[in-house]
Amino acid sequence: MRVRHFFVSNSDAPELIELFLVAGVASVLVIRGALAATGYPQLGGDGLHIAHMLWGGLFMTVALLVLFAALGRVAQRGAAILGGIGFGTFIDELGKFITSDNNYFYEPTIGLIYITFIAIFLVLEAVRRREPGPTEALANAFNQLELAAGRPIDSRTKENTLSLLARADGADPVVRGLSAFVRSLEPQSVPDMLFYFRVRDYAVARYSRIVLSRWFRPTLIGLFLLVAVIQIAVVLVVALTGLLTGSIEALELDFSDIALLSSSMVAGVLTLVGILRLRHSRLAAYRWFVRSVLVSIFVTQVFTFLESELSALWGFTIDILIYTALKIMIEQEQHMPTSGVSLPAAASTTS
Repeated sequence: MRVRHFFVSNSDAPELIELFLVAGVASVLVIRGALAATGYPQLGGDGLHIAHMLWGGLFMTVALLVLFAALGRVAQRGAAILGGIGFGTFIDELGKFITSDNNYFYEPTIGLIYITFIAIFLVLEAVRRREPGPTEALANAFNQLELAAGRPIDSRTKENTLSLLARADGADPVVRGLSAFVRSLEPQSVPDMLFYFRVRDYAVARYSRIVLSRWFRPTLIGLFLLVAVIQIAVVLVVALTGLLTGSIEALELDFSDIALLSSSMVAGVLTLVGILRLRHSRLAAYRWFVRSVLVSIFVTQVFTFLESELSALWGFTIDILIYTALKIMIEQEQHMPTSGVSLPAAASTTS
């Protein structure tokens, strides 16, 4: 019998990979910061050295054991966080294993770590954009109910399950029966164990009220305008310095400096376009903001690594969080009856 579906995608994969990615970046930042603050101590003695790479392997092993031993969304999210911490702890010592002298401070290491995280980010995007087929949709519908094992079903799980069943084969009696069963369930309010998801679920549930409130547009404009001003100000300061010194050549800008400044300017301009588009369409504005963040992730932060390594990891983390928030906002906007159209400030209602 031919195997039709060797790999069935998980509809919860984007948020799990997101947790893994953020936990991994955070662990590298914490480790590098802690080691620098404490003078790079070593665990061991008498010829022994316990590298923190081993702790990374331990965390990743525990993450796998949790996935093997437990069912439910709590177990999956816990494993994603533990796995991310373990991976970040592991890859932080990459320099020791690509140099003949085991050099932890090998300069290109941070750049290679960044490229690795970029690769994970690309996997996240590929998974996020993939639409499940009818068979995968049915499998994920069962998975949604399994993830709620031992807990009352909440409205989000019920909505996700019904959405997946709508993509499955409606002629299948299993699909019809499961759809009727899920519709009969009375959802209950079940607060998420992770603060990150509690905040996200709270914002998603109240999105339509938030975007129509009087303070939403000024706040959003203020935040992204600050980002754009910072991005463009960097370029203007360099240009002004060149004018005051009488020559841009006197600044001794190399290719990475020029690329960094150019990408900052492009990201700033894209952000400004998004701000201008916000008056007519929130959805269009969000997409321009996303373009700006992607320029920052794939260009600006890459060249920032060449100038100031760890600061780029902080920038990458912030960009990932902003990008994730924008993707959630776009998803919510697409389900609103206004189809992303922004109302004039005078016509908006207060929350």
